[in-house]
Amino acid sequence: MRGKSGLALGLAIGYVFGTKAGRERYEQLSQSAKRLAADPSLQRLQTELGGLFNASRQQLTATVEGTATKAAEKVEEARPPAGTTTTGNSTTRTRSTSRSGGGSRSSSSRSPGKSGES
Repeated sequence: MRGKSGLALGLAIGYVFGTKAGRERYEQLSQSAKRLAADPSLQRLQTELGGLFNASRQQLTATVEGTATKAAEKVEEARPPAGTTTTGNSTTRTRSTSRSGGGSRSSSSRSPGKSGES
């Protein structure tokens, strides 16, 4: 609706500025536009349409917010718990290891001077 009325207004303005009828025709069109804008029925229509559009916008905003909230909840439900990784169809828990304590089970982390190695 807004686009159509904007297009009509643009065409009217283009006609006014592009007309070769001169200043007299411009004054006639200007007076007609002022009378139309001052018409009480048009003002009432503008008020009603404004209220209708505001109500529709509020309803749309509420619907979008509700849908976004539901989508966010579903995404949270679908996420694996913290500390898990997914590969293919299986989910495995990752184990955190500490390298600072020297308690690693890897044989490559032992120093050559420790007992048990030849």
